[in-house]
Parts: sequence; C-alpha cells; structure tokens
Amino acid sequence: MKAHFKPLLLCSLFLFAFIPPKHSIVGKWQTYESDGSKSYIDFTSAGKFTYTNKGKLLHYGNFKMSNDTFSITDHECGNGYWASYKLNFVGDDSVSFAVIEDTCSGRMQQVDKGGLRRAKK
Repeated sequence: MKAHFKPLLLCSLFLFAFIPPKHSIVGKWQTYESDGSKSYIDFTSAGKFTYTNKGKLLHYGNFKMSNDTFSITDHECGNGYWASYKLNFVGDDSVSFAVIEDTCSGRMQQVDKGGLRRAKK
C-alpha cells in the first residue's frame, strides 16, 4: 500500500499545479489617494460596490465577474453603462486592472493600470 501512495501523491500534486486558483473580488479592498490617505472599496456578494475615503461615499455602483473579466457600472458614468477590465490577481491579497473596454474617460483614468490590496481585518 505504501509503495503506491508516493506515486499517487506526486501525480495529484502535478495535476493541481496546472489548475489556476479561484480568486474573488468580494470583500473590502484599499488603495491610496494622491494625498496619502487610504480609500476603501467594498465589493459585496450581491454585485454592488461602494468607494469611500475618510468615511465619505465617493462612488457606488454594480459589478460582475466572469473568469478574469471584471465589468462595472457606476453612478458617475451612468448606471447601466458597463465597462470591462481584465483582472490580474497576485495571490489572494492584491489585484490589478487593465482596460478591455471603457469609454468613460474619468473612470478609465482611475481604474486602468490601478491596483488594490485586500484591507486588513
């Protein structure tokens, strides 16, 4: 029995090495503003988000995830107008965004090539 365990274990590890981990954007994330203050973005499992700084609500809207594609709509660019970004997770605590399609220049300037870190609890 022991002789078969080691090859089975190695085979299992080899297979799992090629399965990409599942990441989630749901939760509380942080970023820094130009004045050095922290801002927080809360993504809920209901597909809603809020963006706050110093306790003040700055943005809100809805989002969707499909594999590594993040879609967003918000009140400033017009609810119902969706943009798409490619997400790149670095571990479970960091994510960066790259624009796929967004014609709302204000949002695109803030989100494209930006990143977030998961807020510490």
